[in-house]
This record gives sequence, structure tokens and C-alpha cells, in this order.
Amino acid sequence: MDASPTPRQTLRLLVEIHRSPDRRLEGQVRTNAPDPWRPFSGVLELLKVLEELVESRDFVLPEHGNPTETRKETT
Repeated sequence: MDASPTPRQTLRLLVEIHRSPDRRLEGQVRTNAPDPWRPFSGVLELLKVLEELVESRDFVLPEHGNPTETRKETT
């Protein structure tokens, strides 16, 4: 039997999605309240925004409690 998988780090996203009159998915995404909304139009743009948001973050698991995400610090 395989060992339990390692817990993965999580990123909370706020997503607003609606359909345009031509049935296209449109909306906006952000990671948390102070971050700006990232608009998208279409499924491929949504995936691109999600990929950019995930790649721009450095995830850290705290010693206790729920996983959180923190920004990468650049010096």
C-alpha cells in the first residue's frame, strides 16, 4: 500500500463568472481583498490568469493550522 500523499499547499481565489450574450465565460479573479481583480474573457484566458496567479506566489505551510499563502519576497 502506498504512503499517504503529502498535503498540498492551497491558494484561495475569489472568482466572479458570468456568461456574455454570445455564451462566452467572462469575469474576474483575485487572490485576496487588497489584490487587484484580473479580468478574463473565455476559458483559455481564465486558465492563463490562474496560471499567472499561481506562478507569482510562493506557498508556505505554517507549523499549525490551515495552509496560507504569502508573496515571494524579492531583494
